[in-house]
Amino acid sequence: MTEVMKDIDLRKVDKAALRDCSTVHPEAPTEERIRAWIEQLGNPYVYLDGGVVVKLSFANRGETIEERINSLYLAGT
Repeated sequence: MTEVMKDIDLRKVDKAALRDCSTVHPEAPTEERIRAWIEQLGNPYVYLDGGVVVKLSFANRGETIEERINSLYLAGT
């Protein structure tokens, strides 16, 4: 199920079927907020934010954000 959610082609997504994250207002401890976010959005990988389609994806491997920031800092950029 998760793989299907992640692999949605944005060119074929039905915008009317997506839920807008502005309607999600979970106020609870972190684990409960994440669970509520997923339940309310339906698909945490593809949703609307102010009418704009958003698709989240994550690299399977490579540098972490912390490692990348450190590399940039040490390189002087």
